[in-house]
Amino acid sequence: MIDRRSAVAWGGSVLVAAALPAARAQPRYRIVIMPKLVGIAYYDAVKTGIDAAARELPDTAVTWTGPTQDQVERQIEMIERLIPEKPDLIAVAANDPVAIVPVLQKAQRAGIHVISWDGDSQLREFFVNLVDFEAFGSQLVDAVRAEIGPKGDIAIVTTSFAAPNQASWIDAMKRAIYARNPGLRIVDIRPAGESTEEAYRIAQDCLKSLAGLKGLIALGAPNLPGVARAVRDAGLVGKVAVVGNSTPNLMREFLKDGTVRTVLLWNAPDHGYLTVHAARQLLAGGLKAGQPFQAGRLGSFTPRRDAVSLQVALPVMVFTKANVDQHNF
Repeated sequence: MIDRRSAVAWGGSVLVAAALPAARAQPRYRIVIMPKLVGIAYYDAVKTGIDAAARELPDTAVTWTGPTQDQVERQIEMIERLIPEKPDLIAVAANDPVAIVPVLQKAQRAGIHVISWDGDSQLREFFVNLVDFEAFGSQLVDAVRAEIGPKGDIAIVTTSFAAPNQASWIDAMKRAIYARNPGLRIVDIRPAGESTEEAYRIAQDCLKSLAGLKGLIALGAPNLPGVARAVRDAGLVGKVAVVGNSTPNLMREFLKDGTVRTVLLWNAPDHGYLTVHAARQLLAGGLKAGQPFQAGRLGSFTPRRDAVSLQVALPVMVFTKANVDQHNF
């Protein structure tokens, strides 16, 4: 039987701390983490890391909430409803880095700390980045070149033109092509949202309408399996290279059958785990450029200054046929 004195009602949820001593039952810090959307496999993987970090930090109550569509308007509505509840911190993966700013300013005026993760914002105290943008864009280009050689036309299937991560990766890819791979050419960029089926449809059209296409780069975890399936269904495995970012579980069959040779990502559960630890560190002791902080089992991270505030990033992970079964998320 749960001791009701050790249950804390907040935002319609009951956070149970029955196993904790009475003095620690009331969370000291309340954190809300908002993804771009809920209900897809990628963010389910992220949430496992968030849950693991929350279990390690009994003084921190973590609420996971987000829209069912990757639309900034839905995020704005949800943050508006959160502000009167006065959480200590809101960490948002913004669907649009500019449109989200006014509601985040409102949250700050209410005394709520604001950070970004996954999708960056132009207003935040800290950014828990997925990976270094330049390194990731450069590695995507290198992966394509390794398959098609130094010359060829490439199309990109992204999530949206407003998505900050994808826009940054595309810019980095363009710089990598200009600097080191002048024979490669990006001939089209099309948005598919976060939809495997829409990515499949767009890839089919690219394969039909772009003569001589040698490579497809898919950005967004749900999009890469759709693009891979389109290439496989068209009988173009080995003729059109497919690279991008996604999870090992979504891409396992395509890596094993040879449709895709290389998938880039970061450790998705670790990203959720790091976000919780960074948020708590900001509340408990602050974050400073060049000053390391401990992020549980991940060890030490050192924030660096960027154009907006501070950030940390995870290392890039590379999945291939040889190592995909070593990972399960």
